[in-house]
Amino acid sequence: MQGNDVIHQLTKNKSSLYVSITLTNGTTLYQQYGTFSVNNETDNYRLYLDGPTEGTLGDSMLDSGSTGGDLSGMYFSTPDRENDKAPLYHCAIDFGGGGWWFHACCHAFLNGAWSSDSWHNPWYPLVSL
Repeated sequence: MQGNDVIHQLTKNKSSLYVSITLTNGTTLYQQYGTFSVNNETDNYRLYLDGPTEGTLGDSMLDSGSTGGDLSGMYFSTPDRENDKAPLYHCAIDFGGGGWWFHACCHAFLNGAWSSDSWHNPWYPLVSL
């Protein structure tokens, strides 16, 4: 068992999700989501995410103010398996070649290979600095 199969097994009875990011200046920010689970492969590892959400990072996975941010209910996309809802993009390829639960395309993409000067790509908008 590997990858998303492990996440599915760990979360199939509903869990919470805690995201913690440490900036290059040493500041640590976090966001916690009340409900988190990932379905199995036959359902394309569909993400279920719900509140309550709280933290200093800001909510970029449920309510970012646009359709690109609500990741709950989205299928997992990879460069060879497009499951996003962006008609003009293949998000997994256009945003660095990693797998993620893209909508149209993303405000949160924690699997990307980002440099410290590309902060807007892994988590946007950043609420607290």
